[in-house]
Amino acid sequence: MTTVTRTLLLFGVASSAFMMAAAACGETITAGNYVNSSAARYAAIADDICVGVPAKEREMGLLAFRYNIMSVTPLNATRFAGKAKYSQMEGVAIKLRATPGISVPWLERVNGCHVALVASGRLPGNVGPSDPFILPGTTVEASEVYAGFVLSLRGQNYDAAREILQRSYALISPPGGVKTAALEAH
Repeated sequence: MTTVTRTLLLFGVASSAFMMAAAACGETITAGNYVNSSAARYAAIADDICVGVPAKEREMGLLAFRYNIMSVTPLNATRFAGKAKYSQMEGVAIKLRATPGISVPWLERVNGCHVALVASGRLPGNVGPSDPFILPGTTVEASEVYAGFVLSLRGQNYDAAREILQRSYALISPPGGVKTAALEAH
């Protein structure tokens, strides 16, 4: 279970306890009093998880480590339909080279902070179009491998997985599109 998932579950339990206590005291929270509850929840999570995270990593999330990306590959899962076996894309695996100061808990914390800030509306709107980590329903799992890390991004369905793959490939392509080898005339 990732840090973000644990934090969200803990916050969900705490908010449920608060609502039961408020109901027991005869107070109710109406939609008019608490208009944007999910943004407020994410703001509370961001206030907790973002402590100590540098501004660049808060704003960019795991994209702050873009230049450490070694490869992006589709993440496939084997499924069975009766006796037939088939492979279905679930998302991507992004391999990062190891650098000082980066660990699995740190990667998960940076991602949780960034996702909470985006969901609370505290970051500018220009972050979303290229960021595969903030698509709704995307789960991110970090693991340590020889000489680096693997970030496994999974979408809710095949279309979400395709969008994650497309955005992830854009991370490793140079600005202006994919470059091809060309011979220069001297």
